[in-house]
Amino acid sequence: MQIASIMEMLLRADARGERLGPAALTFLVRRYAETGADEVRGALERGLSNALDGLPAGDIKAAWIHTLCEAAAVTDDERIVGAVTDAARSLRDGWPSRGAMVGAMGDVDACLAAASLVGSDLLGAAIDELERVVCLAYRPGERLPQSLRNPDADDGGVEEHVAAATALLTAHDMTARLPYSMLAEELMQAVRGAGGPQAAHYSLTGGPKGPHYDLTGGPKGPHYELARVLCRLARLHDDEDYKRTAVVARSSDYRGEAKAVLEEIPLPDGERSEDAAMFGLATDELVRTS
Repeated sequence: MQIASIMEMLLRADARGERLGPAALTFLVRRYAETGADEVRGALERGLSNALDGLPAGDIKAAWIHTLCEAAAVTDDERIVGAVTDAARSLRDGWPSRGAMVGAMGDVDACLAAASLVGSDLLGAAIDELERVVCLAYRPGERLPQSLRNPDADDGGVEEHVAAATALLTAHDMTARLPYSMLAEELMQAVRGAGGPQAAHYSLTGGPKGPHYDLTGGPKGPHYELARVLCRLARLHDDEDYKRTAVVARSSDYRGEAKAVLEEIPLPDGERSEDAAMFGLATDELVRTS
């Protein structure tokens, strides 16, 4: 499925009066930023207005915060900053996190992103919460737990590690602190399957030919997020200055792994606009990384 096809699908969904989700609106934000097309702007403005009118502050969760933060750069809707501020405050009020690792790291990541709109106080609080969670859950050489409530119980899988790596990479983007990005890479290495440094094949479903990430049978969302975090690591590995100063897994082909992840996801069918947009965002990340 090509970017243009996804764009057409989202425009049809808008024309039908469908309420677009956060991934769909983020996709529209990025296409409008690139093209400035009037038809994209119209769909984006209607989608944002529906979201801002229809989502109480307590229901604007992490995914919507990311969308609204990106939208703030291309629209002058004055409600966005207030909505992000209220939503981030709601997430912050839930700290210290005691529940699932995925939710805790997702909330931290959203608040880190929101700090550019809300202010440095939120950035400091989000960094503090990130470090608290890491200190509670991280043990060198071991997997992260599924739950912060009982970190010695069940180990987390790819979804937990992707959520943590995503938040750590955002923290690195915001602060340029190398320990965050290096830990993100370490966490992703921890959930790779078997395969040597010369492996040329990558598979979600495993096998003897190379590293794999076991997401078989899981929801599609984690597949897309896995591809996106692999693309972020690939961009870091493209930076020679970064590689000179950071400890990196030099044998890793994160770009190739991201491509393999996307190739193994069944293409979204019909008019499932949110699935199509998530696929498009991950594909776009890969294209930008190439």
